[in-house]
Amino acid sequence: VFNTLRRRATQESLPVYLVGGPVRDAVLDVPANDLDFVFIGDAPTLASDLAEELGGQVTVHPRFGTATVDIEGDRIDIVTARKEVYPFPGSLPEVSASSLEDDLARRDFSINAMALPLFGDSPDVIDPHGGLEGLAYRRVATLHPGSFTDDPSRMLRAVRYEQRLSLQISDTTLSEMQSALAGRHADAVSGDRWRQEFQKIFEEPQAFKMLIRAIGLGVLAAVHPALSDSRPLGILAGEGGLAPSDFLAALAMPLSAADGEGVSSRLNLPADWARVVRDTIVLQGILPEITGPSVSPSKACSALEKLDADAIAAAARLTLDIQIASRLRRYLAVWRLVSPVLTGDDLLAMGVPPGSNVGEVLRELNSAKLDGMVGGEDEERALVNQIISRGS
Repeated sequence: VFNTLRRRATQESLPVYLVGGPVRDAVLDVPANDLDFVFIGDAPTLASDLAEELGGQVTVHPRFGTATVDIEGDRIDIVTARKEVYPFPGSLPEVSASSLEDDLARRDFSINAMALPLFGDSPDVIDPHGGLEGLAYRRVATLHPGSFTDDPSRMLRAVRYEQRLSLQISDTTLSEMQSALAGRHADAVSGDRWRQEFQKIFEEPQAFKMLIRAIGLGVLAAVHPALSDSRPLGILAGEGGLAPSDFLAALAMPLSAADGEGVSSRLNLPADWARVVRDTIVLQGILPEITGPSVSPSKACSALEKLDADAIAAAARLTLDIQIASRLRRYLAVWRLVSPVLTGDDLLAMGVPPGSNVGEVLRELNSAKLDGMVGGEDEERALVNQIISRGS
């Protein structure tokens, strides 16, 4: 797709530019995941022409004059050059078609405000805001003092770029961030927009560093005051294969139940994420019920079976108690998978009265199996007969 777009831009002198992150990453010599292009003209029309030529799909977003071209999984975004005006702090911008200069000026940081023309033999990087200098000095800097007031979610983005690219947020930008935090501008940003920024962080290899840094700067506390304890996140350092649930659990561990509900509401968390937050907090309160030499496997299972498996797995990663971690992992890998050989129909055939009695006997059978009191089917039948005799 890129080669076709570049060929057309050169042959037809189309004012198309590679912009933002891909230019930054090319300068840093790191792989670029997504390619973004600005077109001085009607981007959806150009995208549709490109998709038709290559046999792909195009998705148009009329409000912002943008389009995505997808050809067998190879995706690019083409944007009509635009100007953005924020009616009030934290609002979505009002958009109008404009020039490349205005399009670069609307961006979050100088390192993301560069463009590379696709037309011409030896194009030079267009850098009106000092992005190349920022990369040379390894710093993240806003384009103007009101950047975080316009869009406070940029504060999390600054942290994300800083940690991912081993840069440093400039002193001036840190001062602007503190002013935006003092002005409580984060309150104006919707939960959905904050959640999207969290989700982007959760997908990063250095997510735990980003979250720790954001807590240290006070950005997460601006989203919700209870998000101020970074200690559980430090435990995740060096861990591989982390999922969003691990980071959610680390953020939730120090919270009260009320604060957990508040965070879930503030970020408008989907049901599965809200469950991880809630059950992580619940789990902290029931740990005595699952540990200790006198706590049987069946009793531990009874305490854990109503909780989210992702929350339990995260707690096993985050606890510093080896015994607790071992119990939680054994529950996930072994205990929760245990079930009797006998079925409800078998119990009815043996004379267990129908109704709730069947479920009660199955639960007693399962507990006995977990605790090693019965093994195969014969021992299960013997226990069922004892239970029937006991009830008669």
